[in-house]
Amino acid sequence: MKKNKVRELAFIGVMAALVFVTTNFLSIKIPVGAGQTQIHMGNVMCILSGLLFGPVSGGLASGIGSMFVDLMNPAWAPEFWITFINKFVMGFVAGLISHMGKQTKVKNIVAAVCGAVSYVICYLTKNYIQEAILMKQPMETVKAILLTKAATSFTNAMIAMVVSVILFNLLQPALKRAHLLQDK
Repeated sequence: MKKNKVRELAFIGVMAALVFVTTNFLSIKIPVGAGQTQIHMGNVMCILSGLLFGPVSGGLASGIGSMFVDLMNPAWAPEFWITFINKFVMGFVAGLISHMGKQTKVKNIVAAVCGAVSYVICYLTKNYIQEAILMKQPMETVKAILLTKAATSFTNAMIAMVVSVILFNLLQPALKRAHLLQDK
């Protein structure tokens, strides 16, 4: 039992590091109003975490890795806890759906789509609350910001849905052969 917990913590740490690296270093930053958004590969690792390791481990890896991205940028640091929650939801949803019963290719695709869409909803809701309610921006400004962020978020979502499932199909057999994943 103790060995499995250590292995699970190691998986969470490795996947959180991959989320951090792929968000920071495999990205294209896009200025938006007073801030910025980005197209990045971090969401691929968030969904992959859930597909490989289930809802809790996948959610924690997604949230922790993304939280550290925010903590490294003074502009994003105050929102690290929101990012943790939003990204946790993405990995958790993907892992929950994927690990309900036997994993199948179709179920993993559905899991990836649901994980990515759940994040986009959380992210755009957070931005709407921030811009319209807290900052009291004019609705035209809010719409312009949300439109730009929606475009990048859906681009990230599409990339994450496709690439995470491909990576899962490549990595899962090798991880099973190495006895690092349990058969379902």
